[in-house]
Amino acid sequence: MKRGSARFAVALSSLALAILIFDAWGSLQWRSIAADLALNAEGGAERLCGSAVVALPSVVERSRRMVPRDLAMASRDTVVGALSRVGVLQSRWLPASAIGFTNLARAALLGDQTDRATRIIEDAVVRDPTSPYLHRVRALVFLYIGDLDSALADLAVAEALAPGMRSPAIEIAPENERFVRLQGLRLRRTYYPRKATDTALALAREIRRDGDREAAVNELVEFAGHPSVEIELAIWDIEEGAYSSALERLEPITRKRAYPSRVRARAWTTVAVARDSNGDREGALDAANEALRLAPSSTGPYITLAGLAQRRGDYEVALGHLRRAWGMNPSDDALLVRIAGVAERAGKPGDALLALGRAVEINPGAPNLWARLVALQIRSGRFGEAAITLSRALDKFPTDAGLLRQAEQLRRDVGVR
Repeated sequence: MKRGSARFAVALSSLALAILIFDAWGSLQWRSIAADLALNAEGGAERLCGSAVVALPSVVERSRRMVPRDLAMASRDTVVGALSRVGVLQSRWLPASAIGFTNLARAALLGDQTDRATRIIEDAVVRDPTSPYLHRVRALVFLYIGDLDSALADLAVAEALAPGMRSPAIEIAPENERFVRLQGLRLRRTYYPRKATDTALALAREIRRDGDREAAVNELVEFAGHPSVEIELAIWDIEEGAYSSALERLEPITRKRAYPSRVRARAWTTVAVARDSNGDREGALDAANEALRLAPSSTGPYITLAGLAQRRGDYEVALGHLRRAWGMNPSDDALLVRIAGVAERAGKPGDALLALGRAVEINPGAPNLWARLVALQIRSGRFGEAAITLSRALDKFPTDAGLLRQAEQLRRDVGVR
């Protein structure tokens, strides 16, 4: 009995080793195919269609990343064949994943089989109705067949499930983008009821941005009395010059000890802004200090104190407050931009340059940060540094209007034609 068990164990181990070796070989083959795709899409796709190793589950898993742009230079028939083959295998070995079905749908669309593409993606959505990616792919199918309303409805669902998701990329008119964003926010309250208040606030801000304050307020009626909503409405009152109304809204929040300290602190910082805007400088400072007492580890009170000091013209004090805030949140590039502005006003261009340089390091994908850094380097007379920074930025964003303006400014300042 023991001898039979030992033989079985050896056989099982041998089988496992064989699978590992075969899987490793398949992985190497997949890397080779992926390299071919990058260098020669046509040849790589043809090899993909005929390769047995693509059927390995581990290789199918790795092929998740294969997207049509990998096949951009291949012929249409080859692309259809490659997507179909990989899609079939992905949907077989990874039935819980959307990627196989989306590749099959794309292959059908490329082959002008719109009915088949629609059926495939409909089945996929039934399998996984909460996949934002699938809803965006189905929107692509709807756009392809000319059903704009259905496409926008799917895009709104995707926006509700995953705000800001842009994969796969879809271009629609600006007014439709806005519809998708607003409808997505409305739907998000259904999908994420625990975040209903935050979602309502985001929707109200969007509507108010369009100039319809009454409609924006109506979105918040059912949340009346919630501290976040009352603070938001107080901010709107301040922006519209209704300081007394803002202070009336905020007073119950500042007094109610049952609210968390951070909530009361946010109310006090808003009180500080209202008082300062209404000319009560001492009252504003008292309110900001009360916010700091309640939430000493929060950035809000320090930012508010910095704003008060800045309006008094005390830039050194403002800079100190902002640096303390940044120390609590060193990845906040917007805060670094503010530090740079105050440092420049305080006569410290070197500190300003360091702050903007750090902001660019944190968020190199923001062309406006590069443009700000170039502009500051130009104002500081550091034309060589500005030229280097500008060259790096234009490599990333060759058509950005802000960077192109700085390039023209640099040419004028150094006399280059």
